[in-house]
Amino acid sequence: MHTTEHRPASLPNRADPSGDARPTPGDDPAATRRQLPPGASHWSRTYYDDQGMQQVAKVSVPVTGQGRIAANEWECPTCGPQSRRWMSATLATAPFCDLHDMEMRKLKPGRNPSVGVTPPWKDIVRAVDHRIRVGAAIAAAGTAGLTVDVVDMPWWGHAAQIAAIPAAISGSWWLTRVWLIREAVRLNNLDPDDEVAGRRERRNIAKRARIAAYCAAAGMSWIEIADLLNIASHPARGVSLIAGLIAAGVIASRPYLNWVDRRRRAKPTPAVAAATAMPDEPPAETPTDDEQLAAYVTGRWNERISAERGPLPGTYLEAIRRTYGGWSAVVVATDESDLDPERFETDKTIGKIARAYGVGVTMVTVTADPLDANRAMILVQRTSPLSEARAWDGTGIDLTTGKAYTASVDDGDRAQHPFWRPGWGAVMELLAGATGSGKSEYLNLLLALERQSGVCVSWVCDPQMGQSLGDIRDGVDWFAPTVEEFLIMLRVAVQVMLARNVLITRMRVKETRPSGEVVERRVKYVEVSADFPLLDITCDEAHIPMNDPDHGKEIVALLALLAKSGRKCNIKVRLITQSPLLTELKNSVLRSQLSSGFVAVFRTADKLTGAACWPGKMPGDPALLPAEWPNGNTAAGVCYMSGQKPLRHRSDYVGDVYDLMHSGETKGLEPAVLGAAGVLYADRHKRLAAFDAMDPAELLGTQIPTLDRPAGQGDPAGGKGGGREAVLEFFADRWNSGDVDPIKFGVIDENVKAVKTRALTNVLNKLVQEQVLANETGPDGKSGWYRLTESGAEHLGVDEVGL
Repeated sequence: MHTTEHRPASLPNRADPSGDARPTPGDDPAATRRQLPPGASHWSRTYYDDQGMQQVAKVSVPVTGQGRIAANEWECPTCGPQSRRWMSATLATAPFCDLHDMEMRKLKPGRNPSVGVTPPWKDIVRAVDHRIRVGAAIAAAGTAGLTVDVVDMPWWGHAAQIAAIPAAISGSWWLTRVWLIREAVRLNNLDPDDEVAGRRERRNIAKRARIAAYCAAAGMSWIEIADLLNIASHPARGVSLIAGLIAAGVIASRPYLNWVDRRRRAKPTPAVAAATAMPDEPPAETPTDDEQLAAYVTGRWNERISAERGPLPGTYLEAIRRTYGGWSAVVVATDESDLDPERFETDKTIGKIARAYGVGVTMVTVTADPLDANRAMILVQRTSPLSEARAWDGTGIDLTTGKAYTASVDDGDRAQHPFWRPGWGAVMELLAGATGSGKSEYLNLLLALERQSGVCVSWVCDPQMGQSLGDIRDGVDWFAPTVEEFLIMLRVAVQVMLARNVLITRMRVKETRPSGEVVERRVKYVEVSADFPLLDITCDEAHIPMNDPDHGKEIVALLALLAKSGRKCNIKVRLITQSPLLTELKNSVLRSQLSSGFVAVFRTADKLTGAACWPGKMPGDPALLPAEWPNGNTAAGVCYMSGQKPLRHRSDYVGDVYDLMHSGETKGLEPAVLGAAGVLYADRHKRLAAFDAMDPAELLGTQIPTLDRPAGQGDPAGGKGGGREAVLEFFADRWNSGDVDPIKFGVIDENVKAVKTRALTNVLNKLVQEQVLANETGPDGKSGWYRLTESGAEHLGVDEVGL
C-alpha cells in the first residue's frame, strides 16, 4: 500500500467495474461461463426482456427469480472468447479489457459460444502460398502448351516458336534484374554509383534474375514439349502425356519448395512464433502514477471510510477515474452493509471523507444514484476548474433548443441555461444569493444573450433606482427604476398575455388527414421567433417591490398570475433575490412556479435560503460555497443550478456590456399586441426620461419618513431584529437532523439568542397563526410545546429531509 497520506498521485483511468475475478488465458471459458453471477437465482433458456415479452435463448442465461436477465456477457474483441465474463445488468458503462485497454462488447443473451469464431485464413494462405504459385505456374504453362498445339501453324511458325525460347530466357533475366535494381535504389538499399558497397545486394539481385530465367526456360520448354508431342491430335494418349508433364513440373518444383520450408523453419510466421514462444520472466515494473493513486485512494477508503466504525461501513469503490484536480469513483454498498442511502450525502459523511483525503469540505461531492439506492457518485478534488473565471466566448442562444452555454461544472464539463423549451414555452427562473455572490453578473450575461438573440424582448426592473444594473438599462425594451413603474410594467404584461391568448386561439394550421382530407386545426402554442418573441420580465432585488407597503400585494398577485399562465404565450418571469423565503416572496404558489423552472443558488448567508427555493434536495449547502479561493481569487459566480449535474457550477463572466447594449436596435413587442399594450407601453421611455430629470429632493419628497418604530411595537412579522428568521432556522436545523418532536418554549428561548423572551412569544404566536408551527400539549400535560408542521417544512424547503 502507498504509505504517503497527504500526497496525491495520479488516478488509474479505468478500473474493473464488476469486481469479479477475470479469467486468465489458460482458463476454460465454458467452466467460467457456468459460474452463476451475483444477483442471479438460476440458469434458464427462457427470460423476459425489458418490454415484458418472453424470449428463448440458444444457451442458458442467468436470470432472477422473476425471470429477468440478471447479468450480461461481455467479450474483448481482441482477446476473443477466453475473455468472456458475466457482469451486472445494471452496469451503466462498458467495461475495459485490461490487456488491450479497449472497450469490451456486450454479447446477445444466449449467444452460442461457437458463433463468431473466425478461422485464421490469413495464416492458412501464408502457409501454402508458394505451393499455390507452383500450381498456378504449371497450369498456365499447360494452358499455353495446349493452345499452341491446337493452332495449326506453318513451318516458319514452329521455327519462330523455337527461336523465341532464348529470347524469353534472356528477356526474363534482363527485365528482372533492371526492375530489382530500380527498387533497391528507390528503397536506399543500393547505391548505383558505388561498386563496392551493396555487393551482397547485387549478388541477391543477380541470383533472383537467374531464377527468373530458369523459370522462363522451364515454362517455354513445357510449352514446346506439349506442342511436339501433339497432345491434341491423340486424345487417348493425351491424358497420360498431360499427367506426365504435370508430374514432371511437380518434381522439378521440389527443390524450390524444400528451400521455402527450410526458410520457414528457420523463421516461423508471427502466429507460430507467438504460439511457441516461451514466456519470459516479466521484469520488475515500477508502479505508475495511476497505480499509485489507485492504491492510495482505495487504501484510505478501506481504512478510514468503509471500516466497521467508519461513516460508510461495508462499502467499496468502483470505476476510479482521473478528473480535473482530483479523482472520481462510484461508491457501492454491499448487501451485508445494510446502509441507509441517505447517509451517502450527510454533512458528517462528507466531512470525514474530506479529512481522510486532506481536502476541504466543499471539495467533496457525493451524489446518490437515482436508479440504484446502493450506489453513489463521489468527486474529490484538491483544485477545481472553477477557481479561474471563464470569460463568455460570445456564443449566443441556440434558437433550436432555447438554451445557451453559460457556466462551467466542477468536473470540467459545460452547463446550459434554458430560456424556453421548444413546444412547451417559457422557463420561469429564480436566482438567489447573498451580496457579492455573483448573481448580478450572471444576470448581465443572461440579458446580453437575450439582446443578441433577436427573438427576446427584455423588460427589467431595478427598484434601487437603476444603480445595480448600470448600462443594462440602455439596452432593454423597458426599464423600471421604481416600484410604481414596475407595477405599470406588470399590468401591461398581463394585457399582452391576454392578447396573445386571443391571437393564438384564432390561429389555424392546415393538415392533411390520413384519409387525404385537408383540414384546418387550432393552434395551442407558437414557437419563439422574431415575429412572436419571448417576453422576459426580470426583477432584481425582487423582495423590495414585493414587500412594498402600498403596491406589494398587487405586484405579488400579478407575478403569480404571469408565472402560472404566461408559459404558453412565451412570457417568462425571472426574479433575483437574496432570500427566497416566504417572508420575502410572500406567495408559495409563485415560489413553486419559479422553482419548477430553473433555479440558480449562489453563495447564501444561511442554510434556509437555498433549500427554500430548490426543487427537491440540494446537492450541497450553498452557505458553504467559498467567497474566495485559497489563492485569493474571488469565487463570485460559484453556484448550484437545477436541472444540471449535481455539482458546483460557475457562471461565465461577461465583463463590460456597454458595446453589447448599445449596438443594433432593441427588440420590442410584435405589432399584433401593441394595441393591447396601449399608451402605458408607448410612453415608457418618456416616463424614464422624466424620472432621470427629476431632482432627488422632488423624487424622494420633502420629508423622509423615519425608519424607527415605536417602542414595544416590534417587527411586523413578530419579534424584532430578524427574530423570525432565527426561529425558522432553529426549527429547520432540527428538522434536517431528523428531530421532528415538539420542543418546549424554554428550550427555544435558550437556543434562539437573536430575539428576547417577550418578542419570542409574539414570533411563535404569529408562526402558529400561519400554520408554520403548531402549539401542542407536551409530555408534562401543559401547552407551550412547539413543532414544525409539514406545511411549514414544505414552505421552508426541508420537507424531504425530515419525513
